[in-house]
Amino acid sequence: MGWLAGIRKQSATATAAAVAPEPPPPNERHAAPGLVQAFARLEGRPRRILDLGPPLHANLTRYARLAPRLAIGDLTGALEDGLSPIAAIDEAFSGLRLGGPSEPFELVLAWDLPNHLGREALPRLAAILAPRCSQGCHFYALLEAGKTMPALPRRYRIREEELEQECSTGEEIPSPRLMPGELDRVLPGFVVDKSRLLAHGVQEVLMQRTDHAEVPITRQAPLRRELRKTLPRGRQSMPPRRRP
Repeated sequence: MGWLAGIRKQSATATAAAVAPEPPPPNERHAAPGLVQAFARLEGRPRRILDLGPPLHANLTRYARLAPRLAIGDLTGALEDGLSPIAAIDEAFSGLRLGGPSEPFELVLAWDLPNHLGREALPRLAAILAPRCSQGCHFYALLEAGKTMPALPRRYRIREEELEQECSTGEEIPSPRLMPGELDRVLPGFVVDKSRLLAHGVQEVLMQRTDHAEVPITRQAPLRRELRKTLPRGRQSMPPRRRP
């Protein structure tokens, strides 16, 4: 019966290989011009930063050179722990003391988290963030342009003018394919200021904290032109401008 045991062993090995998790891809580094711009805009401001990713040494070192006040709301860790997007948002902000009328944030780093929170949970994030941010606060995000994305948020390390991205899993899930033009709707209180498609297929977006009613008419037209550029051909129509 040795042949039968050999067949069973081969079958078990094949089954284990079939269910083995896909190894994560190697780390990659890419230019991040929008992040460089966001840091430059902090010049002359109070420089209070909120990082929604984990507390990584490379980033903490960079912030120490730039901002005297820093808060970490680890949404990445909350999602890795298996919390739902809404529960992860509440968990990340539960112990956060910085941010508010007396010490509002000037920059929020959301990384690729909007992709994993999705359209349904992003309004919850905006509702918590908006009162904690100054008018003009910048919100930095990376939108997945492809059909799939890692099952868990990436970790981003700031390397001067580049970002090093690390995936903790090789498993992929469908991407929500958020468009920059959608963000005004799903993140009320913030409007898209700059958007660019990077070489590795990720849309880098820099938003700005402002109420829709407070956006000057002279600024609304350029904003709408910028959003049109991000839409694919055949989807160039924009929703009508809101009237006060």
